[in-house]
Amino acid sequence: MPRACGKIPFFLCLCAPLVGAAVLTSVEASDPCTPMAGTAREAAAGVQSAIQETFTIASLNIDGNPRLGDTLTGLAQDRRLDVLLLQEVGDRSADGSVFVATLGDRLGFHVAYAPADRLDAMHTQGLAILSRDPLSDVRTYPLERHQLRFKSRCRIGQAATVRTAAGPIRLMNVHLDTRINSRDRLAQLEPLLAALDQVEGPQIIGGDFNTMDIGWVGSMLPFPYTQHQESAIRNRLAEDGFVTPFVGGRPTLKLLGLPLRLDWLFLKHIETLEWSVDTVPGTDHRGVSARVKLKAEGSAVQLNPDSS
Repeated sequence: MPRACGKIPFFLCLCAPLVGAAVLTSVEASDPCTPMAGTAREAAAGVQSAIQETFTIASLNIDGNPRLGDTLTGLAQDRRLDVLLLQEVGDRSADGSVFVATLGDRLGFHVAYAPADRLDAMHTQGLAILSRDPLSDVRTYPLERHQLRFKSRCRIGQAATVRTAAGPIRLMNVHLDTRINSRDRLAQLEPLLAALDQVEGPQIIGGDFNTMDIGWVGSMLPFPYTQHQESAIRNRLAEDGFVTPFVGGRPTLKLLGLPLRLDWLFLKHIETLEWSVDTVPGTDHRGVSARVKLKAEGSAVQLNPDSS
């Protein structure tokens, strides 16, 4: 979700694309989403994780803010994070890969960065996974690009396996489109679910799903509460055995106190012990975090209730 509503009334903020469309002289031309190579970097020699049965994971959209290094370091220390998923990493002053490498050095974490958008000749913005434990089988999945006429973006999913003391866990980091309807949102997610379907064992899919309960006409005209995109995503993931503790929780987008939950962690064969939604200065999103434990082999997986 872009920064930039401030004190503007919510409905006018939603209608901003109409204003933008009025001054556009042409629709975005060719598809710029040519896949770009990602980067991965191991932690400094000698850094080892603590032997433990539980671990803590968090996800945050950092809104491209390159000044969040201190804040993220503090968050990781306060929450004793083992894994951090980031979205919108990088801006025109700091390439995403440089930001992630620097943060990884500060934390002593292994890192993987996947660029999604090229901002200019020198800078990209994308997704990142930082982990106390080693990462392997790092992959990037291009997702369907939607021509939104206004602020269209390239969308990707980023996957990696983290080798925890309790066993390997497959991670999927996502950032889905904004002004699309439930059907298109589910379709954009489908390649990632298909990839996870090929993997056995515990899995986590997290990130910014942009699940506003809004129906869009032509990606430009919003009709609040005409679609239930949050429950559409939760129900689809429940079909594949994923659960989330964040149903009905604190909003994750800081916009006029509205109940907008865009950011999620969905868990498969993993038990949630504690969870939190944290205010993070410097971004319009709140972070979601959970302390979790791998379920015993063969334990039942409870599906998400539909609380829409």
